[in-house]
Amino acid sequence: MKRIFIFSLFFWMVFVPLQAQDTSNLNTDLVLSWEEFYKQIIDYHPIARQAWLLDELAQQELRLARGEFDPKAQLDYNRKEFKNSTYYNLWDSKLKIPLWVGEVEVGYEQNHGVFLNPENSIADPSGQGAIGIAIPLGQGLVIDSRRATLRQAQYFQDIARADQIKEINKLLITAAKDYWTWYFTQQEYLLLDVAYRLARQRFDAVKLNIQLGELAPIDSVDAKTLFQDRNIAKKQAEVRLQNARIQISNYLWGDNDIPLILAEGIVSESFEDRVAVQQQPSLDDLIAFANENHPEIIKSIFKLRQIAVEEKLQRFNLLPRIDVKYNLLRSINSVDESTNFNFQNNYKFGVNFEFPIFLRKERGKLQMVRIKQSQSEFGLQQTRLTIQNDIQAAYNEFLNLIEIIVLQAEVTNNYRILRDAEIRKYINGESSLFIINLRETKLIESEVKLEKEKADYQKAYLMLYWTAGQPLWQDIP
Repeated sequence: MKRIFIFSLFFWMVFVPLQAQDTSNLNTDLVLSWEEFYKQIIDYHPIARQAWLLDELAQQELRLARGEFDPKAQLDYNRKEFKNSTYYNLWDSKLKIPLWVGEVEVGYEQNHGVFLNPENSIADPSGQGAIGIAIPLGQGLVIDSRRATLRQAQYFQDIARADQIKEINKLLITAAKDYWTWYFTQQEYLLLDVAYRLARQRFDAVKLNIQLGELAPIDSVDAKTLFQDRNIAKKQAEVRLQNARIQISNYLWGDNDIPLILAEGIVSESFEDRVAVQQQPSLDDLIAFANENHPEIIKSIFKLRQIAVEEKLQRFNLLPRIDVKYNLLRSINSVDESTNFNFQNNYKFGVNFEFPIFLRKERGKLQMVRIKQSQSEFGLQQTRLTIQNDIQAAYNEFLNLIEIIVLQAEVTNNYRILRDAEIRKYINGESSLFIINLRETKLIESEVKLEKEKADYQKAYLMLYWTAGQPLWQDIP
């Protein structure tokens, strides 16, 4: 009866089932889900906040370009006094209002003095008003540097948004990899902790049976060696888990730019909870989305449009420069029929003409822009192909991991069956503790590997959408 009791005690201490999800050391009520994690990053992480400023930068770039169309007030005043004589007193004020083509000018001029240049003489002492327009008839008629800069600034907004998605996605995919590494190290630690406690119980049971004379002293060597090996593996896993938690803390920021630390007891979302809300991605949908929305493709397209604007500007710069100015003149105070606005008599008219004979500078600039345009088109073609192939490769990796997880789960179950069968053989006196430990070690390794594959699956799932250029902070199906 004593022998039966001792054997039963030994059996329950030594052959308790290995529990992969034992969370006795962790508070599973405090779960930091992936969605909560990335929302915290989006709202508070310095790199994310820096990326959000790209929109504001693009807005200011556009405002800068629109500033070229702002009205301008000008004043030119010169006076010279010498030996109690006013040599000249020149006042010339203008308000220039830029138009999409040319500009409107409203001015007031008052000049007097002993040595006044006849060109500046004004009959009315109260001054002379003018209103006129300046229009380019060659260069600048269809497009000029102001309109080109404005159009390029508008395209820059789309480029900035693409850069914004690119930078935040880059941050989030790195965070995702660290998050699921944290999940794996957590599961690995739990498995090895259970294995360690199981080995310790076995070692204690073997010592008890040696003391009772049921086992030889040599039997404790194998049990002690296994206990020590698993203790080492557990300590190594514990360090990896601690480092993974520290890595997660790198992404946690609060209000007022205060870095946060991942509190003790907080665990990651489980694989089963996350996979339950995920859908099988479609390769065709991912490629179609990338062709229209991938940040690198968007950037290349709008940079090409910017270059097209520059090409158009340089092409029209081959035209001669012909600027026409026409101003209606009028006296300020002494107004009569002869000093009032009159298209035939009271006006100032001018034409400026300029045309380089060989156009080498202009033709050189145009050809340089066209070469740059061709280079960008070739680059866009390569970018499209590279992205499509990257999506295909990521999709293959994703599908392969699905198959691997299924196979690894079967392998793990087979190792469990073998371990349990070995226990039954041991009870019947047909096996040894050494073989049972060997079977169980294989089971533990297989369970750890299965958790590693699960973590890799989640990384591959997010990598697939990242490769397609989809913003990871949006709801991914």
